[in-house]
Amino acid sequence: MSGGMSDFDVIVVGAGPAGSSAAIKLASSGSNVLLVERADPPGSKAVSGGILWGKELEKVVPDWEKVTPLERFIEYKSTAFLTEESKVSVDFRTKKFEKSKTGYSVLRAKLDQFLAQKAKAAGATLVTGITVDSLSMKDGIVNGVVQDGETVTANTVILAEGTNPRVAIEAGLRKPLSDLDSAIGIKEVVKLSENTINERFNLKGNAGYAGEFVLGFLEGGVRAGGFMYTNKDSLSVGVVISLPHLRENGKTYAYDIMEKFMQHPYVSPLVEGGQVQEYSAHLVSEGGVNSMPDLYGDGYMIAGDSAGFTFSNGMVIQGMNYAIASGVLAAETAIEAIKKKEFTRGALSSYQSKLERSQVLMDLRKFRGIDRLVWSRLVHETAPEMLENILFGIFYEDGSPKKHLANTILQGISGSNMKKSELIMETYRMLRRM
Repeated sequence: MSGGMSDFDVIVVGAGPAGSSAAIKLASSGSNVLLVERADPPGSKAVSGGILWGKELEKVVPDWEKVTPLERFIEYKSTAFLTEESKVSVDFRTKKFEKSKTGYSVLRAKLDQFLAQKAKAAGATLVTGITVDSLSMKDGIVNGVVQDGETVTANTVILAEGTNPRVAIEAGLRKPLSDLDSAIGIKEVVKLSENTINERFNLKGNAGYAGEFVLGFLEGGVRAGGFMYTNKDSLSVGVVISLPHLRENGKTYAYDIMEKFMQHPYVSPLVEGGQVQEYSAHLVSEGGVNSMPDLYGDGYMIAGDSAGFTFSNGMVIQGMNYAIASGVLAAETAIEAIKKKEFTRGALSSYQSKLERSQVLMDLRKFRGIDRLVWSRLVHETAPEMLENILFGIFYEDGSPKKHLANTILQGISGSNMKKSELIMETYRMLRRM
């Protein structure tokens, strides 16, 4: 298909980090681009943990660290296992993060609005508060979008709809989501003063904390992780819940899990006295390459969460960096296609090869199946209990004769809910996948 008289060179559906990055790149190259977003303003429907890792943004906003609405740089990183009465955590703080900043907390409501406005300033046509009804197809080739009965045409459409890619699903470009493709995310933004945050997390200046938690105290086989990130004068706090386990349980509600997390004895003091500014729930992309659709076809490409580009190994949750990177690569592919006036599947296939050479697909392929580890019995049931038993055995003093460390560890392992052989195999699998 060669480019005819279309309304736009490219239509981008979704003004999240992926869509807006694509639109900035395209508009900066002189392409005629339409950026459509159902939220008004952009970001008001986003549910995200809120840490922007890496430096992908400099590809479209060169001075991004000076102009982007960043909250705090991450100096203090923590991964913790929670049982009903205990918290076992690995904490890492380093001034190296201050010298070479690698992660910032962000509020998506501010970030998405900023990026959408950057796209507009670069020359993109930005339309918000509009829901795209469907894709327009001609002879099996995507040639635009339909909204309220009106068709707007383009040579290429970039779908960056987020975790619930309704337009792509209805057009048959990807399968409907299964429980393994996504999890339920719930997030609150809790208002606290800057001084209170600095005192509670032992921070100074614009240094910040990012913590992920395994909620090992939930009953009925439900598995969930928690997160807490410091903004300038608020906390982003939330849970991510495994859909298969929640459905299997059948009687636990997602909001109850959020409440239990907030009321945990080692979480509640951190949020105490805070006012909830935002509360939101949404699907969170989970499946990685296992749930990835065809990323391109005749007249279209798929980027960001719509393509399943998120990564979590329990210690870090990343998605915005992959969204931005994939949006930029989709834009580069579209720019090449515009020059050639060719928008067929073959012409857009370089998008896939660009992704394969980038961190996006290199990471997701290398850690394929990590989602099964993240939601495993070992991580959610055995490890929290076992670590609690071992450390309690080491630190508790009641006047009894002391045991060798090896005996304390063996006793902690034998008191866990897994057979030793099963535990060894699961640990081996975990280390291989990580």
